[in-house]
Amino acid sequence: MSYAGAMTSQLPDGAGVNIRTLSGIKELNLARAILDEVWPGEDGTQITANLLQAMLHNGTYLAGAFFADEIIATAFAFPGVSESKELHLHSHMAAVKEKFRNRNIGSALKLHQKNWALEHGFKTITWTFDPLVRRNAKLNIIKLGVQVFDYFEDFYGDLPDALNAGDPTDRVMAHWDLIGNHSALVGAEGAAIALSIADGKPVEHEVNTPFVLCYLPEDIIEMRSSNSSLSLQWRLALRNQLKPRLANGWQIAGLTSDGAYILNQLQHVKH
Repeated sequence: MSYAGAMTSQLPDGAGVNIRTLSGIKELNLARAILDEVWPGEDGTQITANLLQAMLHNGTYLAGAFFADEIIATAFAFPGVSESKELHLHSHMAAVKEKFRNRNIGSALKLHQKNWALEHGFKTITWTFDPLVRRNAKLNIIKLGVQVFDYFEDFYGDLPDALNAGDPTDRVMAHWDLIGNHSALVGAEGAAIALSIADGKPVEHEVNTPFVLCYLPEDIIEMRSSNSSLSLQWRLALRNQLKPRLANGWQIAGLTSDGAYILNQLQHVKH
């Protein structure tokens, strides 16, 4: 079954962006060019044309966002099976050209992907994201309402691309329930601060409560290029706070307006 649906999303300035699924070598190469532009690396390409064509022919999701006939963003996802043997869609890569970022295109791509997933019988979409990147946390947790139960240390190993080079690729896993109505609007009143910021540096605090806050740096991506030592301090500090908690029945329940994860200890069913 193919999905021919397309969506039109409005940029903040009122301009229209058309989002649709892609097909054929010419269009998949447009998507590959976006991925390679956003994640340039020494290997030359993020995914080869023949592999992407084979995956696309066998049920993967590939979409592009177009503005004035120019492709400006893309998203790529494939079917996966969870530990509980449930089928889900795994969203592996999404990329937006630099001059079009922070204009709601990423969230529009996610909504298109949601429609495609439901049309194809998927009830859940998963993806990894860097827990240090505050803007991604805001999109995923606040706008989309994903749930986060899992932390993976150095998940992808060493990545040579410009965004990740030199930094351990720690990731958390987003679980987006397409049927339920999970809300990330969780109050933080009464939560103890487990990770704070002092002069731009992470400060860890020993707390023994089932409800804590972990603050994030404002822009870890800029920090990686300007102060890699400080960036690594943040990586290790956040890992120390998130990894053991998520491994022991905690979840990221929300995000405060000033950039702190809200974590609580709850019983949950692993996806």
